[in-house]
Amino acid sequence: AHTDERGAHRLEASLEKLVDVLLAENISTRALLERDLALIKVSADQQNRPHLMELIKVFRARVVDVAPESLIIEVSGTVDKIDGLLEVLRPFGVLEMARTGRISMTRGGDLLQPPAAEPVNSELESASSNVT
Repeated sequence: AHTDERGAHRLEASLEKLVDVLLAENISTRALLERDLALIKVSADQQNRPHLMELIKVFRARVVDVAPESLIIEVSGTVDKIDGLLEVLRPFGVLEMARTGRISMTRGGDLLQPPAAEPVNSELESASSNVT
């Protein structure tokens, strides 16, 4: 969902309060790449499995778990791509779904800059070197 500038600042401030968040920045006005990730568990008996496999291939998704009566499908891409896959899977019976929501990164050399002078990579390297 889109928000106004004030709402974006409130969201930024809330995200920065989370322990694992090193930097939150509103990048909605910049050139960016957006993706979503979903895991979808769908009914899949021996009769409909071949048709499901064709649909999965068309959407460039992949099967990550196979059970006698179901498949778990992993798909990443635009929100529209995932919504489209869900739409064609519904007639087969979507049993469960987990979805990340949209994630974004600026394109090319446009990098996020932390408020401190130290770049984000140094903070990450420092944090990972403390893990034993």
